[in-house]
Amino acid sequence: MQETNFRAQGPSTTRRSFLHSAVGLAGTAALGTVVRGSNAAWAATATVKGYGVTTAQLKDWSIMTKSNGVTMDYTPTNTDIGIFMRDVVSNDLGEVNDIFIFDGGTEHVLGPQGYYAEIDENHPELKLWKRTPDSWKRSDFLRANGKQYGVPVIGNGDCFGYFPKPIDANPNGQDEIPWTTFYEGEKVKGRVAIDRSWLQSMSEAANCLKYHNKVKLEDPGDLTKEEAQQVVDYLVERKRAGQFRTIFSAFEEQIQLLSNKEVDMINCWEPAVKEANIKLGPNTTIYAYTVEGYYKWGHGAYVSAKAMNRGNVDNIYKVLNYFLSGEYRAYQNRDRGYAGPNMDLGLEYEKDHNWPQQDMNTLKATEAKVSKKFEKPFFGKTTPVHADVMEEEWQRFLNA
Repeated sequence: MQETNFRAQGPSTTRRSFLHSAVGLAGTAALGTVVRGSNAAWAATATVKGYGVTTAQLKDWSIMTKSNGVTMDYTPTNTDIGIFMRDVVSNDLGEVNDIFIFDGGTEHVLGPQGYYAEIDENHPELKLWKRTPDSWKRSDFLRANGKQYGVPVIGNGDCFGYFPKPIDANPNGQDEIPWTTFYEGEKVKGRVAIDRSWLQSMSEAANCLKYHNKVKLEDPGDLTKEEAQQVVDYLVERKRAGQFRTIFSAFEEQIQLLSNKEVDMINCWEPAVKEANIKLGPNTTIYAYTVEGYYKWGHGAYVSAKAMNRGNVDNIYKVLNYFLSGEYRAYQNRDRGYAGPNMDLGLEYEKDHNWPQQDMNTLKATEAKVSKKFEKPFFGKTTPVHADVMEEEWQRFLNA
C-alpha cells in the first residue's frame, strides 16, 4: 500500500502523554498562575484571537465583522487531540488566544485544570443563550463536573465519502451504504483511503464489527486492550489484503484525494465532499448515509481562562453569541454542510436576506439529515479511558 504524507509531521504527542503532562503541570503550578499574563499588553480591542479546527471557521470572517463589529484572527489546526492539548498546555496558547474550538471532550481535562474559563451564561453579550435548546447547550461535550465550559458551535455524524458508480449506488445519495463496502468491497479494493487518526478510524471499524457481530465489545469509542487487539487484527488483515490505497492526515488531503479521483471511498469530513464537488460538479461524490452508524461529534467554543483578564471579554462573548446566530448557521450549512444549534434562526436569516430557495432547502435538508444520522446508536469519544491501549494497537496497524 502506498502511504501519502502531505504535511510535515511534528512531534508525536498523544492523549496519553498529554494527560500525564497535564497532571504534572497542575501539580507544579498553583491554579492561580493559570490566569497570569501581561494584562497591560492587552488593551481593549475589537479583535478576538481563535485557535481550533479548520472547518469551524467561516470562509470569510469579514461577514461576522460586519454583523457584530469584531474581527476574528483565527489559526486553524487539524483534529489531532494530542497536538491540540499539547499546544494549549505546553505551548501556553491561552496566553495569546481568546477562544479555542475543538471536539468535545477536552473540557473534561482543560476545564478543571484551569485552562478553560467557565461560561458566564448571564453575560449581556450572550443574548441567544437562553433560547438555545438544552439538547445542544447542555451536551456532555460542553460540560464537566457540572460546570459549563463551552458554547455549541457545530455537530455532525462523520462517515465516508464515495463515488456512486464504482459501488453501484444510486447517485441521488439516499442509499444507506454499509461500512463493510469500505472495508471489504471488492469493487473498491485498492481504492480506499483511511484516516491516520486512531480515534476516528478505530472507532468506526469497531462499530462496524460490533454491528455485524464479528467482535463482541461494549463501546466502539472506548476499547479495552482485548477489544482493540481484535479490531486492529481485522484492520491489519484488510490492509494486507490490499483494501487501502493510502493513509491520510490532513483535511486538504481529503479534498485532493477526492478531487483528483485517486480513491473511490474515503472516511473523511463532509466539507471535503462539498469542496471536491465544487471542482467535479454537484453530487459527483456523495457523503454517505450508512447502515451501521456514524462517528458522532460536536465542536464547542471554549474561552481561555487567561483571556478573562485582558479587557476584551465583551468582544469574546459577542463571538460566542455569533456561533449561536442564524447568520453563522446559514453560512456553515451552505459552505460546510454542518448543523448546529438554532437551525430555525439560520432559515430565518436566509429568508430575511433573500437567499436562493435552493440554499433554504439545503438547510432544511441538513437539519433532517443530522436528525436521521443521530438516530443511529454510535457515538465517538475524544477522551476514551483506554486511550493508551487503543493508540498502542493502532500503531500496529500503521506498521503492518
